[in-house]
Amino acid sequence: MRLVTKPCFVTLTVLLALLSIAWTAAAAAPAVPREKKIASYCSSSGDVCYGIFNRTRKVYLRITTAARYFGRYELCVRLLPPGSGAEHALRCGSFPVFRQGGSTWGSSVNYARQYPVTVPGRYRVTWKLGASPLGPPLQFRLPLA
Repeated sequence: MRLVTKPCFVTLTVLLALLSIAWTAAAAAPAVPREKKIASYCSSSGDVCYGIFNRTRKVYLRITTAARYFGRYELCVRLLPPGSGAEHALRCGSFPVFRQGGSTWGSSVNYARQYPVTVPGRYRVTWKLGASPLGPPLQFRLPLA
């Protein structure tokens, strides 16, 4: 009686070894960055950080805090230079912060979803708590490069 399973077993072993090598190489390859920082600011203590990010060619406005210092914050955006047209109006919205993990809190706002102005140009973004800015304003340009 002849046993035919040996070549099949060798083929399966080689196939599994090749898959294992390919999987290890794919895991070791550097990940393609999913987002690019356009501009950011952190307070001197590092307790509050905010920034503008390009994630898959969409602008996201993000804030992160070391603890829940406030429940909501105001985010204001203006097309520069200030002008008389409706597209140059200061547009502000109030947004909640959510637990990000541990004691960290934050929020991420999709610019296009919350602010209807997408005219090409430079935009100024200000993060505020009440009437007081949390730090300096940041800027981005549309369309994204």
